[in-house]
Amino acid sequence: MGILGRVKDMTKATLNEVLDKIEDPVIMLNQYVRDMEGEVQAAEVTVARQMTHEQQMKNRYESAVQNAVEAEARAEQAVIVGDEDAARKYLEEKLAYDQQTEQFYGLYEQSKAQAEQLRVELEQMKGELQALRAKRTDLASRAQAAKAKQQLAQGTVNHTIEGGGAVRGFSRMEEKIMQLEAEAEVSRFPGPGAFAPASPAASRDPLKQAQVNEQLEALKQRLGAAREEK
Repeated sequence: MGILGRVKDMTKATLNEVLDKIEDPVIMLNQYVRDMEGEVQAAEVTVARQMTHEQQMKNRYESAVQNAVEAEARAEQAVIVGDEDAARKYLEEKLAYDQQTEQFYGLYEQSKAQAEQLRVELEQMKGELQALRAKRTDLASRAQAAKAKQQLAQGTVNHTIEGGGAVRGFSRMEEKIMQLEAEAEVSRFPGPGAFAPASPAASRDPLKQAQVNEQLEALKQRLGAAREEK
């Protein structure tokens, strides 16, 4: 028997046991609605947390872009005054910030997509809760009618109420599993501080130096062309 099959059987067994002990199945209907309300509240917290993470990644991405622009501007000023060593240093910083820009942009896009998916799921849960509230009124009326019939004919079992309650119980179990999956997805994203800014001057490998030389030459040519135009 599969896991879902066992869950369904346990749900039915628990429901039957409880219904046998209480006087009014409406108590269980109200409890299921309260359970669903709690799940919606928990989902709202998850969505809010994911939206905060999305904003953090966006802020880090925008900060890296701004830092790269400022580093290039400092390199340009160093070239103007003839300080080539300082220009190289600032261009190394720009390369480091360019790498951060790519990293944070990817994380921002992932976080944004996850937040949107969670918002869609939250709206679905709210719709299900609204439907449960409406159906609770109908089932409560049926339960009262069944109770009146039982008073007239002792020993008659109302299978309709039992079946409706079992479906609601299984739905509650399924929604909890969905919430756990959503929280597990949120936990996959790195928290604040997971990416420490790289030390701009730390790297001296030949490939990076070649990139710095290439950008330095391009900067000189651009500034030289600007002077000739004046």
